[in-house]
Amino acid sequence: MQMKTVRNLKKNGKKLYYDEKLSIENNRSYGMDKKNTVPMLEKALDILEYIGTSETAVSLPELQANLGIAQASCYRIAATLVQRGWLEKCSGNRYEIAAGVIPVAEKARFRLAKYRHLQPVMNRLADQIGFSAKFSVLDGDEFVNVCSAQCRTGLLSFSRPGFRASLGRIATVSTIFLSEMPQAEQKRIIDDSQQNEFRKQLQSYRKHGYCFIGGQPGAEAELPFDTLSFPVRSANGLLLGVISFLSLPGELKTEQENIARQIGRHLKSIVNAL
Repeated sequence: MQMKTVRNLKKNGKKLYYDEKLSIENNRSYGMDKKNTVPMLEKALDILEYIGTSETAVSLPELQANLGIAQASCYRIAATLVQRGWLEKCSGNRYEIAAGVIPVAEKARFRLAKYRHLQPVMNRLADQIGFSAKFSVLDGDEFVNVCSAQCRTGLLSFSRPGFRASLGRIATVSTIFLSEMPQAEQKRIIDDSQQNEFRKQLQSYRKHGYCFIGGQPGAEAELPFDTLSFPVRSANGLLLGVISFLSLPGELKTEQENIARQIGRHLKSIVNAL
């Protein structure tokens, strides 16, 4: 009987089932180098993968039964991973993935380095438009600033690349990304108290093709700057990201239509560089 390791399991609703084709493919990829692997480490990784793909917390007996790992080994591995902060113990002697694994996976989850080549293009864009600029991409329920450039004559600059913000926060960038999503997703992400404001922003964006939010002057203002954002699309219309500009209150408000008229060629430069 072939062992059902987590590498050979797929989700089917709430259950996991064995996939023979996946097993064959995986055997080709790592089975040939089996002599160079560490058995106990493989078991630990199997446990992490199994718990990570399960919809609920997992008990040790379930791990033993599905992964074929001895009770003592299963317990020691789980205890070690809890101590390391990669697993957390839940009620009923069940285990769930813990936040300690996030820093380990973050580099693979999102790589800022692949956007560094955009910097010269962004620098030209900021100087030619006359306002500091940033390029944001979607990552789950967040958007990430992956490249920013400060205008040589500008006083303001965006947050550094890597800064994340929730789509649930009303902003020009989030409005554009949310506009591509089904209404049910929009309602899930946007708090009920902000639905009306979001709808206003969405209506304005769909009317003009860009999104603008004006700031208020004063050090105590909740939003002390103007932001103006445009969608960046591929040749077939796929939303690749969002270009945004930043200014002191009132500056972008008077320039938004002028920028909208000339932004097309700059967006093509961004698309060509991606």
